[in-house]
Amino acid sequence: MIYITGTKEIHLENTAVALGKFDGLHRGHQILIEKIKEHKAQGLQAVMFTFDFHPAALLSNKPQELIFTRDERIKWAEKMGIDVLIEFPFTKETSGMEAEDFIKDILIDAIGAKVIVAGSDFHFGHERRGNVEMLKAVGKELGFSVDVCHKLQTLAPVFEDGAFTGRKELRDVSSTLIREAIRRGDMEFAAEMLGTPFSVSGEVIHGRQLGRKLGMPTANVAPPLHKIMPPNGVYSSRTLVGDYVYHSVTNIGFNPTVADNNSKRMETYVYDFSGSLYGEEIEVQLFRFERPEMKFDSVEDLKNQIHLDKAKTMEYFGTHYHI
Repeated sequence: MIYITGTKEIHLENTAVALGKFDGLHRGHQILIEKIKEHKAQGLQAVMFTFDFHPAALLSNKPQELIFTRDERIKWAEKMGIDVLIEFPFTKETSGMEAEDFIKDILIDAIGAKVIVAGSDFHFGHERRGNVEMLKAVGKELGFSVDVCHKLQTLAPVFEDGAFTGRKELRDVSSTLIREAIRRGDMEFAAEMLGTPFSVSGEVIHGRQLGRKLGMPTANVAPPLHKIMPPNGVYSSRTLVGDYVYHSVTNIGFNPTVADNNSKRMETYVYDFSGSLYGEEIEVQLFRFERPEMKFDSVEDLKNQIHLDKAKTMEYFGTHYHI
């Protein structure tokens, strides 16, 4: 896969281009990707076009909580069979580009689009004046076609003052809805919209060696900068190490029983794994929130609870997922 970022100097030909923020890579985004792959089968290059900086973050000067980090998005695009991933520079200058200029100068002249695929609510250009209707109109003039994909919807739980009302309502599958689910620890609903469990990737770093002393060595990962994280607590998880997959239980938080600092981390006890993971890149998939983070009176009490957490996790995987 070709990866283009940080430049407007792009020279491609004969492409099918999927347009979007692609910040959540959810099932709605996956429809766009499957559509350009259909055109790839007919001889066009499959191009995924997004921005190197979330527009909302730039315009509000606030960091956007990431469902996928940049590295995770690159790996996802490659896995999906994308030929070219473009992270177009989103700056004050490019955000002021007129929609018609964006179509002609970027999509046609630079990227060589023969087919453009976008969601029905996609907007672009200065003051978001560009939309799929404009794309269709310009396409008739310049000789490219436009495939419009409509929003997916799902039944989402309704909350009032932080409490579930017992009701559900139809809402669009979106990155916003996924973030809401992750923030309250509803990992199963997030996975339903993502089409895969929410995961956190990172390099295993040295911890306090407590797990090893307890006979339960753990892998410690510092959450990536700006990555959205679910509430502190214990999760049934699955850990990917290279080509191998292991059941695991993961604690997110500060480990108050033994911690002597305020450093938040993700600590995973990987079942049936022997060897060292230090320096290895792992992916931890979070399947279900099991309990809040707790402070125990003794390390022995903590050890007993970890055994209970493992039993609960294995029961969950025994009825829901199989490796």
